[in-house]
Amino acid sequence: MSESSPDLMEKRLIELKEAACSSHKGIYLTGADSIELLDDELPEASFGGEGFLLASFGNCRCASDAKAIRQFDAHARVPSGAERIALGHETLQLVLDAPKDSTLVPGDLVVVTPGHASEPIDPLTFLPDKQGVLAALGYSYRYLGGLRQFNTVPANAPAFVREQGFGSLFNKVSPDGKTSLISLAHAEPFACNYGTNKHIFTFDEGGAFRYGVPPRAVLAYLSGTARMAMINLTIVASVPDEELPRVVYVTGSQAKLDEMNEYALVKNLRRRGTKVILIERKDPEILAKLTEHGKSDVVWTNYASVQTYEQAVAILAEGGNLNSYAGAVDPDLLIKMPIGKAPSFGSAQEEAESQISRMHHNLGPNDPNRFKGLAKDPKVGLIGLEPGSEREKAYLQSLPRGTPVLLSRGSDLPSFLEKLGEGELMTDLFLAGSGEEAAEAYAGLEERLARSAAVNFIDGDLVVPIRSRHTHYVSRHQICGANVPWNMTNTSEPHSDDMVEQASNPVSFDWMVRGICGLRAVPRMMETVERKQPFGSFFSFTELPELPYVETNSSSFRSAAESAEDPARRSLLEAAEELSANAETWSRKVEEALYRGYGVPYPLNLAND
Repeated sequence: MSESSPDLMEKRLIELKEAACSSHKGIYLTGADSIELLDDELPEASFGGEGFLLASFGNCRCASDAKAIRQFDAHARVPSGAERIALGHETLQLVLDAPKDSTLVPGDLVVVTPGHASEPIDPLTFLPDKQGVLAALGYSYRYLGGLRQFNTVPANAPAFVREQGFGSLFNKVSPDGKTSLISLAHAEPFACNYGTNKHIFTFDEGGAFRYGVPPRAVLAYLSGTARMAMINLTIVASVPDEELPRVVYVTGSQAKLDEMNEYALVKNLRRRGTKVILIERKDPEILAKLTEHGKSDVVWTNYASVQTYEQAVAILAEGGNLNSYAGAVDPDLLIKMPIGKAPSFGSAQEEAESQISRMHHNLGPNDPNRFKGLAKDPKVGLIGLEPGSEREKAYLQSLPRGTPVLLSRGSDLPSFLEKLGEGELMTDLFLAGSGEEAAEAYAGLEERLARSAAVNFIDGDLVVPIRSRHTHYVSRHQICGANVPWNMTNTSEPHSDDMVEQASNPVSFDWMVRGICGLRAVPRMMETVERKQPFGSFFSFTELPELPYVETNSSSFRSAAESAEDPARRSLLEAAEELSANAETWSRKVEEALYRGYGVPYPLNLAND
């Protein structure tokens, strides 16, 4: 009987559904800096065929997990007072059961879109709840995460996620005979990078939006030796030679730069004509070296720090794009944007009309395209103008009737406008004044900005202290106006359209695999990787729970096998042979050997056609 026969898949589905009905293991966040392997059971309602029932094959460790691990329910996506949160958002899963009206059927392999909500929801029901959270896979759920053996999702979840602007919750994969589980689990970081690059924008000579990484650009990856930067650079390099960047600067520790210098990716870029310049992050001449061949059109800050942000601001080309790629654990870490003086206008009315036209917003949640002018449903702040002045009146007269408005104290609101409610967020903020006064006013109002808000310093001449907590996702607010030196985008909230790029035509990330483990060893793996910060991808096999945490080379596998018991011992020894035969590089054959040693069917060989 062939391993890919429908009979074997049916048998495996029955086995897994039975196992899902019993207590099973998962890795959970249970408090700040507390990760535990725990037993859990799915709710009874999970087994009536009304919702989705899934089995996880595993999960890649992501650096952004560290923020939630440290903050626990202080994190925006972790529910307040949560008892436990199932970790893992870079995952590949098998559908065990699905509602009858779903496009999915048992046996489908899927990658799961991590971003789920643009408004607070109850993570148990996927229904709007003002007291809820901006729910996301691996941050918000007890019964859904890449590091649970079995997962459940309400039937209404896919429709809700689509309405929230994230596309399909589940994305089917159809791997060829060479693709590995780990490369497919990279669909999330691939989408994060692919989407991020789509959202990058500059303006052309006519003032129109120009999207994506410009061809023949100068690029910089600050603290750029880690996995996400290399995934991003892989995408940047997948264009015709005539569109490749002219220069790519990368900073990092010398040891990691030396390793990076030998990557096939870097050697191939140089062969194709791109200058790849690797700069030690402690080099006293770092700013001179980062601008040797011109300032950067796009800068990615791959590690949130004062030093990284100061370097980014110093090396950005006029009109370029700063992409803040890492959410800071310190919520008050600042990116300081220098704003020039505003242009002069012939009249207050001309000024109001021009400055309003300079505002711009995302068309919708996670939509890379933007439109100019006020938000579709504007809620406006007009701060710092002299109460009752002609200038203030001109702005107020230019607003649509019924617009909710926040004014400076002492100003009167015309009858055709409404007062902005105390708890309401602003979509458009106009701030008059300069220097420290304007900077302080902005700092006091930043928490009241809606996602994708627009801010315009209508006098300018200041340095804006933008809190890094507001710069981690592409739906962050924008600083707008003719006096803005460069634009800002940041990490994409992965959209299903971008995940499908990897799910349907996978790029191999096997060369990045540096460590693996089974479910039981995840706490040790996460602690070790967080402490040492090595380059690469680290994958946890949910179906092979006793595998120890081990580096992916044959000698490490054989050494770990000496103290392991079967089936982990047998599994490690078989996989070591495959690593030896493939120049110590990960591959699907290594995964097949691990599963074979465990006596468990390799899932990609059972996948539905």
